[in-house]
Amino acid sequence: MDNHILLGRTKDEPCPLITSVNMSSNQDSSSVYKDLIQFLQSPRADLKLEATKAVLQVVTDRNEVWQIIEHGALLPLLRIASDTSDTSAAENALQALLYLSSSTEQATSQCIEQLLQNKAVPRLVELVLGSTRSQNRQVNFALGLLANLTRTEQGTIELIGKTLPDHAVNKIEEDVENKSRPTMELLLERFLNLNYVLDTVDYSGHEPFEWDTLDNDQYQHFAAILMNATQAEAGRKFVMRIPKQRGDTPEISVLERLLPQLQNVNPIRRRGISGMVRNCCLEVDSAWWLLNQLKITSHLLYPLAGPEELDLDEKQGMDPDLWLQGPDKVREVDVTTRLHLLESILLLCATGRRSRETLRLARTYVILKYCDMVEEEETVSERINECVQYLRRDEEGTEEGSSDRLVEELKLKIDLPSSQVVGKTATDYDDVD
Repeated sequence: MDNHILLGRTKDEPCPLITSVNMSSNQDSSSVYKDLIQFLQSPRADLKLEATKAVLQVVTDRNEVWQIIEHGALLPLLRIASDTSDTSAAENALQALLYLSSSTEQATSQCIEQLLQNKAVPRLVELVLGSTRSQNRQVNFALGLLANLTRTEQGTIELIGKTLPDHAVNKIEEDVENKSRPTMELLLERFLNLNYVLDTVDYSGHEPFEWDTLDNDQYQHFAAILMNATQAEAGRKFVMRIPKQRGDTPEISVLERLLPQLQNVNPIRRRGISGMVRNCCLEVDSAWWLLNQLKITSHLLYPLAGPEELDLDEKQGMDPDLWLQGPDKVREVDVTTRLHLLESILLLCATGRRSRETLRLARTYVILKYCDMVEEEETVSERINECVQYLRRDEEGTEEGSSDRLVEELKLKIDLPSSQVVGKTATDYDDVD
C-alpha cells in the first residue's frame, strides 16, 4: 500500500485542557481522558473547540494515540468534523482524525476500523460536497482522511458501494429509497475544475514532505482516492468505461480525462493519478485499448523524459512532445510517481509480445536509457533496468513466450495494493499474435 496522508501538525500554544492531559503521568490518566471525551460531547461550542485543540496537542505523541482511541474519542471527533456550524472545531477534529489514521500500523488499523463502523465514508463525502470554495482546509483534511480510509480493502468497497454510479458496480439488491447518488462523478468534476484551486504554488520551493501541508488545492487528495478506488475491479471499470455517445460530440472515458493530470503542477495530483494508471494497467484485456487508442505510452514517458539532446535515430518513431522542449524539459521530481509510471510500463510489457512491440516502436527504450543515467533512487533504477531487459529480449530473438514468463515472474515483485492479487489471466496477446 502507499503511504498514509499526514498533513502538517498544529503549532498552537497549549490550550487550558491540554495541561491536565499532559499531567496524566501524575494522576489517573483514565479519568483525564474521560473528562476530555465529555468536553468533546459538550453542547457548548467553546468547550468543544478547546477539547479539539487538546486532542491535537496529544495526538502528536504516538504513545497517547491508543488512549484516545480506547477511550472512544473517534465518534465525538467525527461528529464535530461533520458539524459545519463551527469551522474551527471541525478543522481541528478532521486534522486530529487524519493524524490518528496515520499513526502506528496497529493503531491506524484500529482507528480506520472504528471510523468505517461509524459511517465515516458517507459522512466525509457529504461534508466535502456540501462545502464551499472558502472551506479549503476542511475539504483538504476530509479528502486526506478519506484517502487514508480507502487504503484498506473495506474502505475501498465502502467508497465504491456508496458513491459510484450503478452502471459502474455490480447491481446490489436494495430498497429504492436507499440507492446512493453517483457522488464519485461529482467529486471528479470538482477535482477537474480549476476554480477550486485557490492559487498557484511553487512546489520546487518546498520539500516533498511539505507538499501535503499546502492547502491551496483543496481537491488534490482525490487523486489518491482514485488510486485506491481502482484497487477494485469496479473502480477500474468506472475509470475506464467509455460512456455512450450523445449527439455529435464523442464521449471519452474518465481515464482519458485524467491522463493530463500526469503533467499537473501539483505533485500530489501526479502521484495519485500515476498510481491510478498503474492499477488500470492490471486489466490485461484492455492493453490494446490503452496502447493504441488512448496512446498511453506518450503519457507514461513524458514525465520520465528529460532535457537530454537526442539524435535523429533516437527520435525516429518517438512522439515529438517527448523531445520538443529540449533543454527546458524537466523530468518528474517525485520518486513515487516515477516508480508508478515504470510499473505501469512493466505491467503493459506483461500483456504480451505485441504490447512490447508497440512500446519499442514508441522508442520507450531511449527515454528509459537517459532516465536511468541520472536516476539516484535504487528502487526506481531497478524498475528501469527490468523494463529495458524485457523490452530488449524479444529483439535478441529469444524463444517465443520466454519473455512473457519472465515478466510474469517480475510482476509479483511490484508493490501493488494489497487488496489486488496479480495473477496470470487466460488471455494473452501472444496467443493471438
